[in-house]
Amino acid sequence: MPLKIEKENKIRLLLDEGDLTVSEIARKLRIKVKTVEAFTTSGEASTATRITRLMDERNALKKQNKELLRENGLFVALADEIRETVKPISPFKQVVIKDEKDKIQETVVLHLSDEHADSIVKSHQVDGLEEFNMSIALRRAETLVDRLLKFTQKTLSNYNFGTLVILANGDHVSGEIHDATKHSEYGNAIRNALAVGQMHSCMFRDLAPYFYDVKVVYTAGNHGRRSIKKDHESPWNNWDYLVAETARAYCRDIKNVEFLIPESFSHCMDIEGHGFCIRHGDDIRSWNGISWYGIERQTRRLQALSAIHDRTVKYFVYGHFHTMGMQANLKGEVLLNGSWVGTSPYVYNALAAYNEPSQLLHGVHKDMGVSWRLPIKLRTEKEHLGPTRYHISLAKEM
Repeated sequence: MPLKIEKENKIRLLLDEGDLTVSEIARKLRIKVKTVEAFTTSGEASTATRITRLMDERNALKKQNKELLRENGLFVALADEIRETVKPISPFKQVVIKDEKDKIQETVVLHLSDEHADSIVKSHQVDGLEEFNMSIALRRAETLVDRLLKFTQKTLSNYNFGTLVILANGDHVSGEIHDATKHSEYGNAIRNALAVGQMHSCMFRDLAPYFYDVKVVYTAGNHGRRSIKKDHESPWNNWDYLVAETARAYCRDIKNVEFLIPESFSHCMDIEGHGFCIRHGDDIRSWNGISWYGIERQTRRLQALSAIHDRTVKYFVYGHFHTMGMQANLKGEVLLNGSWVGTSPYVYNALAAYNEPSQLLHGVHKDMGVSWRLPIKLRTEKEHLGPTRYHISLAKEM
């Protein structure tokens, strides 16, 4: 009596796996040994099975790869189009920087994250705690730049800051998750990303004349993702990536502004010889607050992993939590950045939370590491009047 096709396939599968002998397969399937041996003659059937399986696996991987390339390719293609379309902004005249050796030499670092600049918060929805939209975001961008320059160029007049490092650590836009686009400034995710990228470029242009070098590092947050769940293989499949490329396109004529947009959700770098690890922080589980234990556990593991490459990471930079904070660990420190938005209808009603809009600024000394720290407050009395010098044009034209 001929075997059923299901049993033939089972025999081929067990032979291909190679874990059982012919006798064991026969006993397992309750058939004669000769029946199993018929499938191993010259090894042809087993090889055919193996080839078929490998071809199926190859086809499945090719399909997955095509889908991945298509998702990433959308943003890469958009970035290419932006570079072709955007007219770069003109650089401002460089300020004469005096190298006075008796002054303290440091690098200044700005943490730029969690702007959610395309979101809209109406005052009456949060009991008057916050009013936010793109116009106010632009005004807060101006305030951030003005206060950074005042502090580094005037208040700390006994310092020389040759380099400005900007850690643009994600959630620059609210993206598409939680139906955020419906309640956004332009009601269109592409326009929102282009507008925020242009806002960033205005900030970088204003800052560039006061430093020899401005180094901008972009990593993606969770709100900009385009997949339902975080796709760890596709960090560029994220609206934050389009923000970064837009800012780079606008700033391409500003010679001392350098962009780094790694295809990863984290980035390690040295600043004045001290190791920094930049991650958005959405992989750390928390509820209604900061999970200091989760942060401590992740940073401890990352420090152990960095030792494999003989690299010391001393400072761990996070956004995401919308709360400025610092936590010492055995060999360094955790630096948490604030947010541009004090609260939102969801945060206010579900979590009863509010944090003063602020961004972290600090110095890095070659010997001491992170030295001084300054939370730059973003709210101003007249911000409801809108920006005085930053204006968005590209988003309206698209």
